[in-house]
Amino acid sequence: MKRVFILLLLLFSISLTGCGETSYLEKTTAARESEPEKKESDTEEKETVDEIYVQIEGAVVNPGVYKLSADSRVFTLIEKAGGLKKDAASSEINQAELLTDGQKITILTKKDLKDRDKAGDTAASVTEASSENGKVDINRADPSQLTTISGIGPSKAEAIIAYREEHGPFRKTEDITKVSGIGDATYQKIKDKITV
Repeated sequence: MKRVFILLLLLFSISLTGCGETSYLEKTTAARESEPEKKESDTEEKETVDEIYVQIEGAVVNPGVYKLSADSRVFTLIEKAGGLKKDAASSEINQAELLTDGQKITILTKKDLKDRDKAGDTAASVTEASSENGKVDINRADPSQLTTISGIGPSKAEAIIAYREEHGPFRKTEDITKVSGIGDATYQKIKDKITV
């Protein structure tokens, strides 16, 4: 009889403590509570562009299209392209310039630079701000190029450049409305004349 009583007591105590095991429901509840909440900003970060493609040609060892991180600068692209050739007009290159997706960089030779200066072609530059379709690239244009856009005066051109320097390149043309003094009405007037 003692054995039966001890056995029953042992079974009773095991059933109360659960043998130290945690139930499935307790495990899943604890796991959910310990997981950090996903914020909207976490999903937005994944949607941002992490890589860009940029073309480089001219006086570099290996011209071509290169994949770079989105925060890359011209000097990084030059390094990827094997460096500058000996005859590159390095004084004309802004190696600290932030690159944008789809950008094309042309590195002039010293001879090209002299020929350009002789011809008086001051509009040509190492990085062209006007694309082939005649639109002004708001990420690379200088103040004089920006003022060629109807509705953009000198003060708005300076505001665009200041915004670019503080926040980085525009990801899409609509982002120009984030610049102080440029609203939706202005954007609607200039959207067909600008590009990024």
